[in-house]
Amino acid sequence: MHKSKSLNPSLNGSVNINIVKNGGGGSGKEGPKSSPGSDFMSNEDIRAFCEDGRKKARQRAVERALDAEMLEGRLRNIPDTRGSMAGARARARRVTRWLKRVAQAEKLIAKWYAALYSAFEREYESELMKIGKARSQQKPQPRFGWR
Repeated sequence: MHKSKSLNPSLNGSVNINIVKNGGGGSGKEGPKSSPGSDFMSNEDIRAFCEDGRKKARQRAVERALDAEMLEGRLRNIPDTRGSMAGARARARRVTRWLKRVAQAEKLIAKWYAALYSAFEREYESELMKIGKARSQQKPQPRFGWR
């Protein structure tokens, strides 16, 4: 609930008083939402955390790559101070190179989230097998021979 009162004393000008009351029924958490599984209480939480991070980084990588292409397209149509278009493409590439690097970094972040979960499964496989949550091991395929 937001209430605002204005007082206008004749000697000191105007004074604004804002009263903010939070009613019950809120979750109690404020600020940005945390990632799914960020409490790390189970292997499913870790999987959800890694998958969420990977998906978000992948989406950001695609968006940044598209932004870089769009920015480069716009910048290559701007002439230099003398009105010449001779170096416009090179200038645009020099500027957008940094945004392309951001897109590449986001792509690597997505890759590292996938590697994080793979490393977790590899390192804690025996404990996960005990509680029945691990993937079953693939049986080695016999090599084909003509004998």
